[in-house]
Amino acid sequence: MPARPRALVLTGFPAIGGPLPKLAPLVVDGLRAGGFEVRVEGWSAHTAGHEPLLAKVLGRSGDLARVLRRLREWRPDVVYVATAHNWPGLLRDLPLLLSVPRGRPPVVVHLHGSQSHLLVDRGHAVLKRASRVLARRAATVLLLSREELREWRAAIPEGRYEVVANPFVPDPRAAAVAAARRPPAEATLLCVARLIPEKGVVDLLDAFALLRRRRPCRLVVAGSGPLREALARRAALLGVAADVRLAGYVGDDGLHELYAGADVFVLPTYFAEGFPLAVVEAMSYGLPVVTTRIRGCADHLEPGRNAVFVPPRDPEALAAALDGLLADGGAYRAMAAANAAAVARYAPERVMPAYVAALERAMAGPGEER
Repeated sequence: MPARPRALVLTGFPAIGGPLPKLAPLVVDGLRAGGFEVRVEGWSAHTAGHEPLLAKVLGRSGDLARVLRRLREWRPDVVYVATAHNWPGLLRDLPLLLSVPRGRPPVVVHLHGSQSHLLVDRGHAVLKRASRVLARRAATVLLLSREELREWRAAIPEGRYEVVANPFVPDPRAAAVAAARRPPAEATLLCVARLIPEKGVVDLLDAFALLRRRRPCRLVVAGSGPLREALARRAALLGVAADVRLAGYVGDDGLHELYAGADVFVLPTYFAEGFPLAVVEAMSYGLPVVTTRIRGCADHLEPGRNAVFVPPRDPEALAAALDGLLADGGAYRAMAAANAAAVARYAPERVMPAYVAALERAMAGPGEER
């Protein structure tokens, strides 16, 4: 292995929003601290929201040509691709994997969420074939949860897989907010998520309407997506529009204000994701969490200590869980303190050595998976 190996990092363009642009600098810095020389190329949709088909085709074709040119000119020892396991990701990643001679250089694919449940379900033959090509061509597939690991191994046992955690650095203002957190007299519930059904936002709105019958509270939902207008109409229909704020897409400074002003973080997701960054952000502000016990949340959150788990698609259970948490000041204080302390486990100096080791193993060739 070279004394200072070269790693080409492919990750999301800043304009797409979401977690990848936040994670990329931490990954790059962590690889450099681990001894790699790093260069970065954009590898994602070019903008947030809808892209016209022609722009999408031309953009992805141009991206592939640009990255292949970089491979020829710079000759990296390993490629790290931050992506997702869905059709947009597969249609972007497979041409790259098929264009690179196997292992020259090795390509490590990091899936920030995957549809691994479909790989062990009936049907989905085309998705399964495409996923098998990805797993076979990648030197290693990095995953964010043990649930995904089990499903990938069951579906495509010949692949090499490892589970890692996302690095995280709290906002410097978060600790003071967390230290001052107290059980609220009138709670503000916060959800930060893309407005799609699988994030559970409709269930959350229905649960909020039930909770409002039991206690005064407010709901703030930050995020963009196709359900925004439907959520506004439903809030009006349920008679809670005056207490619901649909904040739209919110940048980092705005998110600080929302986390600082909230009392509970709620994400009743059943989306095919790994471990939502918004959950860790909320924890850093000392927010108790109510969410579903799936994927990375099941791995990282201890029930009763870091989160109250609820079944997906169950507004009644969600409302009851929120009411119970808000009624128990001792449990609220304990969870707030535990969550503020727990985010230290995601510090880059603690999680990035696993990335460095994964890339080094990929460069060394086939071996034992983790």
